Amino acid sequence: MTELKVGMIGIGNIGLPMALCMLEHGVDLTVCDRNPEAVAKAQAGGASVARTPKELADRCAVILASMPSLQASQEVALGETGVIHGTAVRVYIETSTLGSVVIQKIAEGMQANGVGMIDAPVSGGPSGARAGTLAIMASGAKTDFELAKPVLDTLASNLFYLGAKPGISQVAKVINNHISAAARLATFEGLAMGVKAGLDLKVLNDVLNAGTARNHTTTHKVPAAILTGTFKLNNSLNVGLKDEALLLEEAEHYDAAMWTGPRILEFYREAAAAGYRDEDSMKAFLYIQSQSFEDSPGMAQEWADAKASE
Repeated sequence: MTELKVGMIGIGNIGLPMALCMLEHGVDLTVCDRNPEAVAKAQAGGASVARTPKELADRCAVILASMPSLQASQEVALGETGVIHGTAVRVYIETSTLGSVVIQKIAEGMQANGVGMIDAPVSGGPSGARAGTLAIMASGAKTDFELAKPVLDTLASNLFYLGAKPGISQVAKVINNHISAAARLATFEGLAMGVKAGLDLKVLNDVLNAGTARNHTTTHKVPAAILTGTFKLNNSLNVGLKDEALLLEEAEHYDAAMWTGPRILEFYREAAAAGYRDEDSMKAFLYIQSQSFEDSPGMAQEWADAKASE
């Protein structure tokens, strides 16, 4: 556990469970967020509160950020009341998936003001954040990483140091998200096809888990969100759309060949246009199924009818 004062900006879907996890580990934590309900939950766990990112950076030596958009990330870091203007901050840790261009912009701003920058996107979702079992991909100056490491260790069961240049962690993260998305959409396609052929959804998923098709979607996401009928797990489909677009930007930068990436992005854009943009990403299964059941939409139509009656 670190003895330094730690700040957390953005206590939403991932940020709040990270904050609660750090508090349970005895971290001296101050939070900053515009959502009073989220702030109250963090306060109940023992956190102090700062009104602005600058105020947070006037109090805390190490600050983590978990923001919902590229614009918000840049604003809290470099804006008029941003972390960059703080007097106590020594290392700024960005845990969001923003792409290397935005990360490098933030890093340059921080470094020009004597603040270290660690690019540290996370994987593992809200449950992993709460349990302290995230996989964290960190890059930045080694001295900054060593200062940040005790904080990151409270959140991660797997902490990887990828190098001295902020931005390279973003490449690793979008590759991870791309492979995860490919497995998820392939699983959804296969399950929808199986249902149309008359297979029992649960039995088919059990078959996949017993064979070579086993993946995180079949083992965790399908049982938790598809078989239960909740179609709710974590991020919206819009997050996947953003991440896949970032993947293709990085691929273009490195002149790396991509075949499935453009098709996944095309699917996300099509589903978003069909009204699924702000829905949980698990509802992509319903969209895929609706394309197979044009005459008898089944589960997808039942969900649509339920939404219409709300």
